[in-house]
Amino acid sequence: MATARRWLDAADDVTRAERRTAEQLGTLLADDQGLDFATGFVDRVMRAESDAVAATALRRLVSASQGDAAFLGRIDRVLLGAGALLAPVLPGIVVPLARRRLRQLVGHMVLDATPRDLAPQLAAAREAVDGQLNVNLLGEAVLGADEARRRRDTTIALVARDDVDYVSVKLSSITAQIMVWDLEAAAERIASELRPLYRAAMSSTPPTFVNLDVEEYRDLDLTIAVFTRVLSEDEFLPLHAGIVLQAYLPDAHGALEHLLTFATRRHERGGADIRVRLVKGANLSMEQVEAELRGWERAPYGSKHETDANYKRCVDTALDPVRLAGARIGLASHNLLDVAWAIELARERGVSDRLDVEMLQGMAPGPARIVRGETGGLRLYTPVVDPDDFDVAISYLVRRLEEVASPDNFLRSFLAMRDEPALFDAEVERFRAAVADRHTVAIGPRRTQDRRAAALDPSALRTSEAQRFVNEPDTDPALTANRAWARAIVAAPAPAPRAAIVTDPAEVDRRVAAAVAAGSAGGVCRRPSGVTCCVASPTCWRHDAASC
Repeated sequence: MATARRWLDAADDVTRAERRTAEQLGTLLADDQGLDFATGFVDRVMRAESDAVAATALRRLVSASQGDAAFLGRIDRVLLGAGALLAPVLPGIVVPLARRRLRQLVGHMVLDATPRDLAPQLAAAREAVDGQLNVNLLGEAVLGADEARRRRDTTIALVARDDVDYVSVKLSSITAQIMVWDLEAAAERIASELRPLYRAAMSSTPPTFVNLDVEEYRDLDLTIAVFTRVLSEDEFLPLHAGIVLQAYLPDAHGALEHLLTFATRRHERGGADIRVRLVKGANLSMEQVEAELRGWERAPYGSKHETDANYKRCVDTALDPVRLAGARIGLASHNLLDVAWAIELARERGVSDRLDVEMLQGMAPGPARIVRGETGGLRLYTPVVDPDDFDVAISYLVRRLEEVASPDNFLRSFLAMRDEPALFDAEVERFRAAVADRHTVAIGPRRTQDRRAAALDPSALRTSEAQRFVNEPDTDPALTANRAWARAIVAAPAPAPRAAIVTDPAEVDRRVAAAVAAGSAGGVCRRPSGVTCCVASPTCWRHDAASC
């Protein structure tokens, strides 16, 4: 606690520009409508293909907020108000200017990936905290093979740069149409796309570190399968590479133990270290929405406390000399209490040289410099984006801001706790509670759907107390049991056809004509028992006679 308090006090040593940025971020997070306004601007102004549509949206946003975008400076608020008035009249001028201003406001957090502009930005980012960078080329999941190849080649170009020594990549950004029903086949297909990237990393001087990001629950098993498959090959034994685990998934602890065991065995074969980067997770809203839409249990924990406890459990498990025989741990966190605890734990167990600390580019430069001075090293997670894909960068920032805006997020409190000591005391209590529960927090999958155990039992229909119909949940192919269920169906002999197979085209035409005639005959009806027939209705029957 004392170390974190000392860091907090020392972190006030920031430049004027950094202080202004921190104050702006703090105001945004403290403003109940700030995040809503920022999200609305991204969705309706930044992403609109038509300037006229974007102009109308801008005016409505400003009108709804009554011009009170408190997180903006006074000049920006004046410009925003003027732009809202002029946008419907001059959309081709106002909208591009508004978008350009937003790029300027977030330029310290997401860098321009244009080759000629990237070098000075990378140099400035490193100099700001005297640290190293983890460069991540932002982009949505690709849909076609050509786009996947382009994104992979762009990432390989990043790997080959002299001023880049660490790159993060998602499998969904270098491979199109990922299907996990057949995980083995998917893993092999993706491995064939990953090998050229790994070869490029090994051939650069010095070798570039490649880290595989995991963003969604459905990516977890697949990413681990691809990672371990390729790094088990003799060609890639000398390669240092990494993977991410999200502590808001209760599955993360088991995955960590699996990866550490893999690393030890690989090391015994003469392989280089792997690196497991531990994060808490920044895609909670997306996971919640998908679970709701598909009728699934939510994969992440239900509370921030459980996530914090699992994070500390993973750190506690990993920082062990035996377990780290072939691995390093990357601690990605802005929570100064978490960082101080992990550093002290690593020192006590003699594995300080196996622990790396990471923070986000532009989010908290003061604390980053302090931690860099204490640990001798720090790496900043640094997103870069092609200007044509800038809306993707804004989506990334909104996710980050949503994460930070959570009332129990340390970074949100950090921006005010130097002036309000009670906020730091509350964080200390949350930290102590999570440490105390790290060995008792539930681990293992929360989503337990298993189609193998499902029975066709009419009495088990999913209905509410009011007997309201509820759809059967989609089958989740991310689960091992469901993949086994699907494999068994595919492997089983094909069932015998229920009707004779018709091969005569004339007979097919006759039957189709008969079906069409039956469908258009208003007075012919085969109805369920208890259903009133409507002779005059084209639909033939209704559940309610009055509706006829």
